[in-house]
Amino acid sequence: MIGIILLNVGTPAECSKPAVEQFIGDMLSDPLVLDKFKPVSKFLARQIIAPLGSSKSLDKYSLIWRKEEPKISPILYYMQQLRDNLEQQKNVPVEIAMRYGSPSIASAFDSIYRKCPNLSKVVVFPLLPHYAQSSTQTSTDEIKRVYNNNDYPFDIKITEPYYSHPAYISALATHVRTYLTDGFDRLVFSYHSLPIHQVKKAWRKGKEYDYVYQVKETNMLLTNELGVSPKKTLLFYSSQRGNGWLRPFLDKDIADLPKLGWKKIVILAPGFPVDNLETLFDVDLEARELFMKAGGEKFTFIPSLNAEDYWVDAIWKIITTS
Repeated sequence: MIGIILLNVGTPAECSKPAVEQFIGDMLSDPLVLDKFKPVSKFLARQIIAPLGSSKSLDKYSLIWRKEEPKISPILYYMQQLRDNLEQQKNVPVEIAMRYGSPSIASAFDSIYRKCPNLSKVVVFPLLPHYAQSSTQTSTDEIKRVYNNNDYPFDIKITEPYYSHPAYISALATHVRTYLTDGFDRLVFSYHSLPIHQVKKAWRKGKEYDYVYQVKETNMLLTNELGVSPKKTLLFYSSQRGNGWLRPFLDKDIADLPKLGWKKIVILAPGFPVDNLETLFDVDLEARELFMKAGGEKFTFIPSLNAEDYWVDAIWKIITTS
């Protein structure tokens, strides 16, 4: 029997300054994120970046944090829903894990083993369709480290990036299609920005590591499935930390669209199968405000796939056909 662990990057434990500072520090202490030697990464993250950035990040989290029960972060809430739906519909044990924060990868392995001691294999499914050093690689490395440091009786398999898998594209198309019933000027794709030097380093290793190739492949396959002309689409990158990151930047350039006559847009973030700070704040709140203040007339935000039944089916197909 197989079990499944749904893996994501992480979330603060609660909507408070200490929790946000801890989360930022944990994430940016990772040398694969900042691309610095570990002591340098840890010093920069813990002593400079996290203390200085936690207040601003807390303000953002406060705007998207769930106000109703359970009062947890949206990414954790939707992952719990996805876990429950996948477990019930496919009759397999499922747990969730975060690269940074809780529930940890180790606790997910322990929980799934307690839930089903006769497991022969655990499939780790990263909710990361596209490869990036700062998400895919660090998560994969940590999974292997935790697994190899423990005497688990089951094998593991880590799902490779599925940016072009027919099941993923089909789920996206089913999801997006319901938001395209009214006229629109442009379909806008937003992806997480990355440092250009990281992108170039990965690009040299081949397309299975090439982030830009992969996001453009997703866009092409999805627009083909939807019957939308590529000429009617735009690509932006969000959450950049400097000029040496992939552009155009969503928060810098979205306000230019109304000036070009594109006043009705539909926007989605396919790189995030579960809604998080970047989709709910950077895209739905900040980009919306910038666009509408610049003369936009209609801003249609498409939520992530989250726990939709067709996403549950897609995950199962990806796992069983890969």
